[in-house]
Amino acid sequence: MIRFFIHTMGCKVNSCDSCDFYSNLTSYGLEYSDPESADIIIVNSCAVTRESVRKTRQYISRFRKINNNAFIILTGCASILDEFKSNLILNAIVNRDDLISFISNKFDLDRIHEKRITSFEKTRAFIKIEDGCENFCSYCIIPFTRGKIRSKSIKNIDCEAKRFSELGFKELVLTGINLGRYGQGTEFNIIDAIDVVSRYFERIRLSSLEPDTLNLKIIDKISKYNSICPNFHLSLQSGSNKILRMMNRRYDIEYYLKIIDLFRDKFENATFTTDVIIGYPGETEEDFYETINIINKVSFIKVNVFPFSPRPFTVASSLIPVDQKEKNERVKIAMRESDRVSKIEIAKFEGKKFNVLFEYKNKEGLYEGYSENYIRVKYRSSENLCGKIKNVIFSSF
Repeated sequence: MIRFFIHTMGCKVNSCDSCDFYSNLTSYGLEYSDPESADIIIVNSCAVTRESVRKTRQYISRFRKINNNAFIILTGCASILDEFKSNLILNAIVNRDDLISFISNKFDLDRIHEKRITSFEKTRAFIKIEDGCENFCSYCIIPFTRGKIRSKSIKNIDCEAKRFSELGFKELVLTGINLGRYGQGTEFNIIDAIDVVSRYFERIRLSSLEPDTLNLKIIDKISKYNSICPNFHLSLQSGSNKILRMMNRRYDIEYYLKIIDLFRDKFENATFTTDVIIGYPGETEEDFYETINIINKVSFIKVNVFPFSPRPFTVASSLIPVDQKEKNERVKIAMRESDRVSKIEIAKFEGKKFNVLFEYKNKEGLYEGYSENYIRVKYRSSENLCGKIKNVIFSSF
């Protein structure tokens, strides 16, 4: 029997792709294994930052060292980069859309049963309903690696949601590269996708949303579904309007804050997470502290802080960089301030009741899971709470 292993890097969309690879390959009779004993090793890569590309190289080398006989395939976003074309460790570089047909042809495989959808997580299922982006933000390689916007059909979304529900998953995440653009060029939109999956799940999360895809009408419609979890990831990138324009972002700070207020008005106990890029070319100290000001103003429960990383094919890669020492110092300040703000915001929910979906029991004997608004909760119980939803009173101490 042919055995395979998948190493996934980067975003939740990549995780969805890897789940799809797994479901397809097992339908051909292949067996999943550890990398040491795999006949095929698939590296599903990320190219968002230079660090993610460095780690991709590192993992490829590591897998070859521990398994010299494996057929190693690079797929995912980093597979378009020229530097991997001369990598002698790799056996093949394959576009994600062609991966299954490539493997089936290479190893002369026939499908032995229908593809069975799966999730690598035990309590939370993911459906990638959209792929691709056409925004061409000046720093971002994703439009080049993911291509134009494509949307999954409502029929297929319905089938996958139903199947995940039958498998016992309690929570569903709708994800995509530019999720708010779901259905672009068709008669459907993100509300139609929510409507379909709400028939099967009492907890639905929306992954990262671009502010320019949102308005009062859409937010009002989203709020009509009680199953929507009130935590929203709204990409900020910078708190400076000058930098947002340079980044080719399609909103300004005033509009971003308006969207935050609309969500807060429609959803009780709403929380927010975001991404910021620190040290974008041309960012002054004043620009940086405008970002810090927005972090404080919104009170995010989590901020993913990324130092600017020039990417191939992008406009920003040719711009004059911010001094590295200064950029590093700003990153430290942003991370420290984000952590401080997060603790203050989470403490505001002290004494409130939340429905927590517990995922596992930790080494201290406490069950861990997330509330509807994505606050991590630890809870001691004699009952086995894994995979169960329980109403608890939140304490930050």
